[in-house]
Amino acid sequence: MSSDIKDLRVDQYDNARKIMYLAKEMLLSSEKINIKATTNSADIAARSAESLVRFGYVTYDNIKTETIIERERKRVRFIITIKKTSNFEKLYKENEELRKKKEEERKAKEENQ
Repeated sequence: MSSDIKDLRVDQYDNARKIMYLAKEMLLSSEKINIKATTNSADIAARSAESLVRFGYVTYDNIKTETIIERERKRVRFIITIKKTSNFEKLYKENEELRKKKEEERKAKEENQ
């Protein structure tokens, strides 16, 4: 695997929506990224990647685990490499426009209350 691929580390306290957002932001400047998780956050990483694939932003490039021995303890990492699709920019732009529209509607609703 190429070392120029950016890594997105998933913490056990993150949520899938946050990781999806961060992944899309990273993919604006990269073709591929690694979503890296420990055993405590593997479910969040998997859910995020699966949603990005389902929505058409990315495809899976590789899925693997690594076992590292650190200070005489085994550390297992779950790594999902995703690659953006040809529709990525179009989908990203459409989603950003929708997000901004909803944000404006929310602000207008708050001002009217």
